[in-house]
Amino acid sequence: MKTRLFGLACALASAAAAAQTSGVTLYGVVDANVEYTNHNLGSGSGGQSRVALNSGGLSPSRWGLRGTEDLGGGKRAIFALESGFSLDTGSSTQGGRLFGRQAWVGLGAGGHQVTLGRQYTSLFLMMANYSPTAYATTYEPVVGIAGANLREDNMVKYHLDLGPLAAEMHWSFGEQPGTVQGSAGYGAGFDYRIGQLGIAGAYDSINSAKTAGNFSRTQKAAVGLRYQITPDLLMQAAYRYNNNGIVATNTAARDDMWWFALNYQASGALQLTGAFYYDNVKRLYTATGVTSPRKPWQVTLIADYSLSKRTDVYLSTAYTKNAALNFENLNGAIAAYQIAPNEKDQLGVAVGLRHKF
Repeated sequence: MKTRLFGLACALASAAAAAQTSGVTLYGVVDANVEYTNHNLGSGSGGQSRVALNSGGLSPSRWGLRGTEDLGGGKRAIFALESGFSLDTGSSTQGGRLFGRQAWVGLGAGGHQVTLGRQYTSLFLMMANYSPTAYATTYEPVVGIAGANLREDNMVKYHLDLGPLAAEMHWSFGEQPGTVQGSAGYGAGFDYRIGQLGIAGAYDSINSAKTAGNFSRTQKAAVGLRYQITPDLLMQAAYRYNNNGIVATNTAARDDMWWFALNYQASGALQLTGAFYYDNVKRLYTATGVTSPRKPWQVTLIADYSLSKRTDVYLSTAYTKNAALNFENLNGAIAAYQIAPNEKDQLGVAVGLRHKF
């Protein structure tokens, strides 16, 4: 059974697969759902129910271009441009950037390639096959797993593909005058497959701007395991370490996140996913200092039914205890879900339609 990673193929430089030809491919995803959530932050301390039409449920809505040119001798030029948008409003995401999801160009030869531009971090990509929901927008704590800087500007990346082994490393230039490390980031990771077993590990680090001769650093590390129990049943388990020295209100300063998931291909058209996430938040930055909050956990259940190879409908639901859905009230500026002060849990249910082109 294949995990639904449509679109991440571009992020992983799938242009390499077309190394013997030259061409440009237009691709994209449009995904919308109607969602019910309870205990939302309203005008008072009590929770309010909310019904909304959202863009992106199983996949963020986006469109992109990827291409390759055969340079001869096994060498190739590659590029990717990817733009995110909100299907419900028609507006651009990623702060209004035209190509805020990805924008890079590079050279490759065989299983080696070097790319330059705005790209995903090594941890995000190497852990992609260990994401229970393929980094779904709805009901997976993606920012909690990979960090708010899961994409970085000014990045140089080396990627190696040796069949069962994929590995990469990256450096993001901070471009701050007078310092190399200020606002810079770096990381590395691997994903190794042997038979039904897969194992991955990755590390990412991002620095704040350097002021008064100092800068702060956020470090994340993750390890993942996946096992194809039967052709129709996939198991995934992973751990993510976070040590955040960049102070921001309602942001985890130190936490350990764990997750476990089962993906079951119930029929040729129906895929079922169940996932459990637990975040051992040891220190949380608040407006008045640092605290140790209650430990949040979340259960996510998804039924995805394919109407064709490119179109599917889905039912997604999640229940979170001691936090907002996706733990988003513990991730600073992330505000898609906010829980009322007097509430201790949150429920979400979404019914959606997705089309890939």
